[in-house]
Amino acid sequence: MRKGLMAGATVGLLLGASGCGSAATSASAASKATSSGPRWGGVDNVAFGEDATTLDPQVCYDSVCWGAMDMMFDRLYDYYRNTNNLYPEGAVAMPTVTNGGKTYTIHLRQKMKFWNGQPVTAKDVVYSFDRILNPKTQSPVMGFWSGVVGASKGGSGTVAGIKAIGDYTVQIDLTAPDRAFIYVLAMPQASIIPYGAASNPNFARHPMGSGPFEFVSWTPGQSMIFKRNPNYWDWPKPYLSEVYFHLDVNDSVAYLDFQKGTIQDMGDGIPQPDFLSVVHNPKYKPLLQVRNLESTYFISLNTQMRPFNNVLVRRAVMYALNRKYLLLLMHNQGQIANEMIPPGVSGYKALPNFKQNDKLAKQLLAKAGYPQGFSTTMYSWNTSPWTQLDAAIAQQLQAVGIHVTIKAIAENAFFGLASTPKTAPMALNFWIADFPEASDFFNALLSCASAVKGGQNYAFYCNPTVDKYVQEAEAAPAGANNPTAVKYYTLADQQVMKDMPDVMLFHTTYTQIHGPAFGEFFPNPVWGEIYTDYWFKSGAKTPPPRKQ
Repeated sequence: MRKGLMAGATVGLLLGASGCGSAATSASAASKATSSGPRWGGVDNVAFGEDATTLDPQVCYDSVCWGAMDMMFDRLYDYYRNTNNLYPEGAVAMPTVTNGGKTYTIHLRQKMKFWNGQPVTAKDVVYSFDRILNPKTQSPVMGFWSGVVGASKGGSGTVAGIKAIGDYTVQIDLTAPDRAFIYVLAMPQASIIPYGAASNPNFARHPMGSGPFEFVSWTPGQSMIFKRNPNYWDWPKPYLSEVYFHLDVNDSVAYLDFQKGTIQDMGDGIPQPDFLSVVHNPKYKPLLQVRNLESTYFISLNTQMRPFNNVLVRRAVMYALNRKYLLLLMHNQGQIANEMIPPGVSGYKALPNFKQNDKLAKQLLAKAGYPQGFSTTMYSWNTSPWTQLDAAIAQQLQAVGIHVTIKAIAENAFFGLASTPKTAPMALNFWIADFPEASDFFNALLSCASAVKGGQNYAFYCNPTVDKYVQEAEAAPAGANNPTAVKYYTLADQQVMKDMPDVMLFHTTYTQIHGPAFGEFFPNPVWGEIYTDYWFKSGAKTPPPRKQ
C-alpha cells in the first residue's frame, strides 16, 4: 500500500472511483490500438500533486517513484498491459521451480544493457536483491523477502539464498514454498541496478538502469524528465520520445492544463468539483477508464483495547453500519465488502453479506455487557474522503448507542498513532494490493507477525489458525486462483469475518481520464500506468533507428 497512490486513490474514489488475469479497465472504456498504430514520438506530460521521496528502486514506495521505476528499470518479470498476468521481462522465461517449490532458477536475457552500455548480468541481479535484505538500505519491502534462505542475516553479499550461477543465471532458495514469491519478483523494488551502483551517494537522485526510458533530470518540487532509451532490448519500444512529470501541481490547475492540452495525463485523477461535469460530458466519454483498484476499505477495531477485545462488540459495529450509504458517498464506485480480499486478487471469493440491523447490533451490545452503549474514539486522515466517511460512520453508530469522537489527523501522524499498541481504539483505513495475491493482505494486515508496533495490523489481531490457513495457501502450486490456494484463503477470510477485527466496508474502483492525443492508453491494476506501451496518434509511422 504505497504512499501517494493511497492519497491519489482516496481522492479519486470520492470523485468517482482514484498490486490473476483480471482486466484493469472496463471493456467500454478501454483505449485500444487502432489499425494505424503504434506510432513513435511525442512527449507525455503527466501532472502529479506531490513529489517522489527517492529514485532508489529498492527504497521506492510512493506513487511518483513507482511510475518512474517502471520506466527506468527492468525486472525479471512484469505485468502484461492492463492485466495481472506476468510475463518474462529481464528473464527469458518463467522460473524453473524445483525442490518442492523452494528453489527458483531464472535465466536472464543476454542482450540487456544499462544505459551506459554495460551488460546486465546475474551479478547485478543478486546485488539488487541483496540490497533489499540489507538493513542499511531500509527497504520498505524487506518483509516480502523474509522467506529467502539467509534473509535474517542481510547485508551485502551475505544472503545465502540468492546466488549467481554463471553470468546469466540466478538461483533463489526459499525456506518454504510461497506461491506469491513470483509477484515479489515483479515489484518495483526488484528492479535491477548495476553491481555497486548504490555505493554512489548520488544514486538515489541520479539512478542508472536498463529500462525503456533513461533518466534525464529531477528538479524537486517541479519536474522529472525521462527520454527514450534508443538501445532498449525490446525495440522498437518505447513509442514515446519523452515522459515529463510535472510535480506538486494542484489538481484544479492540472485539470485546467488538461483542458488546454498542455497536460495529457492526470496522474491524480479528476478534481472533485469537476467530476460530475466530466463523466457526464459526451466529449469525454471515450477518454474515461475505470480501473479495478484491488483495494479494501475497513475500520480496524483494536482487539487489545476495551470494549473491542469483545467479539460481540466488534460484530455490533458491523451490523450498525449502513455500508450501502457509505459507498454512495464514494459515488457508488465499487462494491460492498464482506471479505478482506478484493476482486481481481488471487484468492478472492465472495462471502455472505452482512446487512445493517440496528436491532441485532443493540442485542449484541447488551449481551456483551454494554446495554447503554459506550463512548470511544476513531482516528482517520484529515482529508477527503475520510472526513465525509467519518461523519456518516459516527452518525450511524450513534443510533445504536456507540458514541464516537472523531480525530482526523495528518497522514504521517495517523500511521504512527494507529500502529502503536493500545492507542487507537478505532482506525479508518484501507489497503491497495502491492501484488495480486491474497497473502499480501493477510500477512500485512491480519497476521500475528504484523501485530506489532510499527506494523499495519492496526487491530493487533492474532489468530494462529488464520496464519496456518494462509501458510497452506502459500504452499499451494502456482497459478491464478489455484483451487487449493482459494480454499485456504477462503477459510482464512471466513475466520477473520467471524472474529471481526476489521469491519469491512467496500472494495473500490478508480475513474481516470486521458487526453485525446493518445492512440493507446490503459491503466494496469498494479503499476497504474505503463508508459512503455503508450503512443500518440500524431507520431511517426516508422520507428527511429536502433542504436547499438
